[in-house]
Amino acid sequence: MSTDTTEGRVTTGAAHHPPARRGNPWAPTFHGVGLVTSIELRRRRPTTKGYIFYGLLFAFVATICVLAAVFTEADRSSSNFELVLIMVLGVGMLIAPSLSATSINGDSGEGVLAPLQMSHLTAGDIAFGKVIASWLVSVIALVALSPFLIYTYLSSGWTLVEVLATVAAILFVVLAFTAVGLAWSSLAARAVGSVSLAHLTTGFFLIGTLVAFAIGGVLVTEDTGVRDRYIDYENLSADEMSALEDAWETGDYSALDPADYPCVDAEWAYSETHTDKIAWILLLNPAVMVIETAPIVDPETWEKDGRAAPGTFALLHQQISSARLGPQEGEATRWVYDECAETFGTTAQEEMTDEEMEAQWAAEEAAAAEREQEFANLPRAPWPALALLAVLFVGSMTIVVRRLRVPYKKLRTGTRVA
Repeated sequence: MSTDTTEGRVTTGAAHHPPARRGNPWAPTFHGVGLVTSIELRRRRPTTKGYIFYGLLFAFVATICVLAAVFTEADRSSSNFELVLIMVLGVGMLIAPSLSATSINGDSGEGVLAPLQMSHLTAGDIAFGKVIASWLVSVIALVALSPFLIYTYLSSGWTLVEVLATVAAILFVVLAFTAVGLAWSSLAARAVGSVSLAHLTTGFFLIGTLVAFAIGGVLVTEDTGVRDRYIDYENLSADEMSALEDAWETGDYSALDPADYPCVDAEWAYSETHTDKIAWILLLNPAVMVIETAPIVDPETWEKDGRAAPGTFALLHQQISSARLGPQEGEATRWVYDECAETFGTTAQEEMTDEEMEAQWAAEEAAAAEREQEFANLPRAPWPALALLAVLFVGSMTIVVRRLRVPYKKLRTGTRVA
């Protein structure tokens, strides 16, 4: 029991309440997030086994990068730089979600979480401090691999802005799945379960979307019947067959009577997959999003543009673009063969001159090159996966804050009691 006299007023109370918390008691604050991040980084410093694991992992990644650089030609190439970016993404996706997936339930089991919740730190402070601390591991991995990044960047043909955009995409992917791991840590009671669920979620979006795209391809595949025409050799007489063979040898078909050589139709099934209807599934893949943030490299003008030859990301972008555009109209009937027209009609290959045949082949090659250039220059589409990752991040952090919040009740005197 205490008595306090101030300006003639006497106040009697059993305890002194701290000042009321202003604003939303669950929203993050800069000071609180920074404090929790600092605490997390100090508490979760690697043990001796951890340093050994990280050292072996770095040595493995460094060995792959060095071997790729040794066995690559001296010409400008972006493949080695893209390999290092893939390594950064892989290391970040392996480590950061694993750390965040043991952050909340691990602290709860050690009796550390409750004092944090009862302090003046908000639920948002704890949640965002923990996710940033785990995410910073991927940033440290990026810094550790920066010598390889800088070395391979010099011969990649990329601009600095393009590098920053792709690196930012990689870090955002890791941040989103770090938040997912933290959400599972707040929902699962045991750390083993939350780590498993975090990696299953990561695998679902990285591998499951590819499997779903492959399965969806079966559903959008149409079988188209195409008819070829051939000479009915089974019903030819010996004389007719001998005359036809002589015509093949000499190239002169004028002595043959088309009426003596009946033709038959042969139908064969042609499967056409309309990947343009399900390409959105592929675009939800986080790895595809990283590829789609890479610069577009024109296979025809890359030297004039001052770039390196199309690398791994550019080739994968062509495959993604092919899925987005779907099959070309009339592709099923392009290879229909009519032996009767070839033999007795004016379109027979034997009647074409060498110049005409070369012109036809050149036209086909030009059409194929134009189609390939259309794939290569199709505008990038990282936005579906970017939107999905934003939803994952916001949803996961909302779950974490709701699981960490402590109910507060404001008293009439302006104080608050937890």
